[in-house]
Amino acid sequence: RGQTRMLNPKEPYGSVTVIIVTYNSASCILECLASVFAQTNVTAEIIVVDNASQDDTVNVVRSFGENVKLVVNPDNVGFGRGCNQGFAISSGMFIYFLNPDARLIQNDALALLCRALQLHPNWGLVGTRVVSATGGDESGPAADYPGQFRAKNGFARLPGNIAWVIGASMFLRREVFGALNGFDPDFFLYSEETDLCLRLRKLGHEIGYAANVSVRHIGAVSEQGLDPYHTWTRKMNGIHLFWKKHYTLQDAARLVRRDLRRARFRM
Repeated sequence: RGQTRMLNPKEPYGSVTVIIVTYNSASCILECLASVFAQTNVTAEIIVVDNASQDDTVNVVRSFGENVKLVVNPDNVGFGRGCNQGFAISSGMFIYFLNPDARLIQNDALALLCRALQLHPNWGLVGTRVVSATGGDESGPAADYPGQFRAKNGFARLPGNIAWVIGASMFLRREVFGALNGFDPDFFLYSEETDLCLRLRKLGHEIGYAANVSVRHIGAVSEQGLDPYHTWTRKMNGIHLFWKKHYTLQDAARLVRRDLRRARFRM
């Protein structure tokens, strides 16, 4: 997939489009954008796609003027569709998806991610360390897919050892995301990153992990005030769609029945 290019430390490591999908993110988007503007040794393009926020998110983003490209959706189209909208108007050679309730800790984070993909041509995507707001709990890369060991699949033959990384911080080659046709729009929220990572590996790319890049993530800011049952339903719908798409119908049905049995037991 091409030769590794020697990097000149005096030159920018590459052009990066940072895509941020917002929904009721006024309380955190300012800090998120500030961490992106603080990045060094890269040429950064910032695109914010707002999914019909009911708070002051749009006005906060507009205060940055032409420094941020803003797309305002009249309705909430979901995370994956919003990311795809941002990609459609992007120009960077690398694409970085960053949650609005997350921020880059180091000023050279994007440069390090560019370098990681340039030095590892077999990687199509790279994840980062994602730590909690207090810097404690960490969401690392996953080694398997939901229900994988209870289903018939050929995942053992896929390249690399990482199955998927958290969607709050995902860095990809532009041509790879384009070849995947972006996120599957059938996923509204949850499991879309798991699906993207699996399809990426099926194309022959490995998933990398940059342990030297950290992102601080609050988590679930856009869901504050929502009925917990509504959030749970979205999560389960995402997992069930993933099973239906990538496993046999028999295996998917069996996994769903297992979830129902577990739910009855807990009740």
